[in-house]
Amino acid sequence: MPLIFRRTILAALSLSATPFVRPAWADTPQRGGTLNFLVEPEPPALSTIANSAGPSTKVSGKVLEGLLTYDLQMAPRPQLATSWSVSPDGLRYSFKLRQGVKWHDGADFTSADVATSIGLLKQYHPRGRGTFANVVTVETPDPQNAVIVLSQPAPYLLSAFAASESPIVPRHLYEGTDPATNHYTNAPIGTGPFVFKEWVRGSHIIYERNPNYWDSPKPYIDRLVVKFIPDSAARTAAFESGEVDIGGESPVPLSEVERLKQDKRIGVETAGYNYSPTVTRIEFNLDNLYLRDLRVRRAIAHAIDRKVILNTVWYGYGIISPTPISPSLAQYFNPTTQSYAYDPRKA
Repeated sequence: MPLIFRRTILAALSLSATPFVRPAWADTPQRGGTLNFLVEPEPPALSTIANSAGPSTKVSGKVLEGLLTYDLQMAPRPQLATSWSVSPDGLRYSFKLRQGVKWHDGADFTSADVATSIGLLKQYHPRGRGTFANVVTVETPDPQNAVIVLSQPAPYLLSAFAASESPIVPRHLYEGTDPATNHYTNAPIGTGPFVFKEWVRGSHIIYERNPNYWDSPKPYIDRLVVKFIPDSAARTAAFESGEVDIGGESPVPLSEVERLKQDKRIGVETAGYNYSPTVTRIEFNLDNLYLRDLRVRRAIAHAIDRKVILNTVWYGYGIISPTPISPSLAQYFNPTTQSYAYDPRKA
């Protein structure tokens, strides 16, 4: 999935808390300016506390933060938590929280916010119901410490605390509410680098720089404008004209990428999707009389030429995987897994 960006804007600005990789030549950021960020389709919600839609994950982390963030090797890094540990039996995850962090409305960030958020994710989030299914309670011995207690080990859990997946929301605005209908899910108040200003449905979202952000001097830009452009040809034109500066997850038709690469004002980046790689696959309905037969499923597998699909449908932008787990997730992917080779005669 290519990330498309205009070199002229990113050479001058550095955007904090985006899901994208910043080019090496942008390592000397300058303060000021507006970044126009293309997100398509329009998000159904601006917070992912009870929503896992892809467009929502792109914008939620601009305002809300997670306990942890992750590098390109999926190693955890500090965000709202400055340190963490897991008990030898895998049943207690202890987090030391960052001190001096303020919500955008001025309230203090504390362990009570973490406890409320984990509880909401477990109850309402589409994936959180599974991710946090083993959570028994979240202990809050003091405002700077939170301990997640499990009924049984969940070895994947330390990978689940990113802002886009498991955002921390303010207890004083969410306690006792349904987050799906809570006003602040679409007008978020967070601890993050940008402060929500407005959402004009069908047009744009405006975020402004948080002047009290704990990770000063970030963010460097003054304003982030998220734009929605439903037509794919219009999105391509928007990059060429400078109407938008950055967009991820193949914001233009893949057939246009090679042409855009020739424009020195535009850059293409394919790294940076390790946390949420998209996998396209066939799933068999085993209630079907014919698909219930293992031989039929094997025949279908042998009849699919994955290389042709990769090169014609995806224009070469992808990786063939023998399993539902993406090779981008190196720590979980098993490269020795055998697949069914393309073989029409055998099929």
